[in-house]
Amino acid sequence: MATLIRQPNWADAAQALVDGCMDLASDEDRVALLIAVCEGLGDELYPAFIRVLWFVGRHGDHAAKSLVASALVHALRTGRLPSGRRSAWGASAPMNAHAAYGRTRCLGPLEYLCAWHAQTEAPRALTAAQFHTASTAVMDLIACSHEARSLYCEKLLADVDDPIGGALSRNTRHALRSLATAWSEGAEAADASARFLCNLQRSWSDPLAALSAHAPLVSGHAAQL
Repeated sequence: MATLIRQPNWADAAQALVDGCMDLASDEDRVALLIAVCEGLGDELYPAFIRVLWFVGRHGDHAAKSLVASALVHALRTGRLPSGRRSAWGASAPMNAHAAYGRTRCLGPLEYLCAWHAQTEAPRALTAAQFHTASTAVMDLIACSHEARSLYCEKLLADVDDPIGGALSRNTRHALRSLATAWSEGAEAADASARFLCNLQRSWSDPLAALSAHAPLVSGHAAQL
């Protein structure tokens, strides 16, 4: 299994990703590069891929961010957003590939960050501050393309409307809906990220809040059973 070196050079890794995207002739090739990087890291090191995106979003110039965002547009259009696997909500972490079958779900960078903060036991979970920093940078990167932002918002809203998928808990979906809605309506990345944290905390404090927010999902007849 691959392991991350103790002190990764995130700047060089981010520059290598941007240079690779720049050298390739088409978005199809750039998506293939992003997927190859993810597959090379593997599920355990997928957070490192998010960190590279975070670095580009935080420190890259507009041209660099736009280039990566353009590749993400094509990835979203073709259903190949570079993703990492996490255990399905409510399932323990699988021990091997056979055990993982049917018990893991693929999550894109932003959804992964949400689950990492909201659904991971301490001390492995992202703190609120870490989540806010990482999610804001990733969203700023994506927002360099209006189309990427729009397509990603559509994906997020579709994800939160699919409780059968099992990747996200009710509280996480409730908070992610508020993030995606605010972001799709023009909120800045930092504000949309803060909306997620605020609604997640509210759901934890008042479990009935998230439940009532999704009451229309239950038919009147079923509710009487």
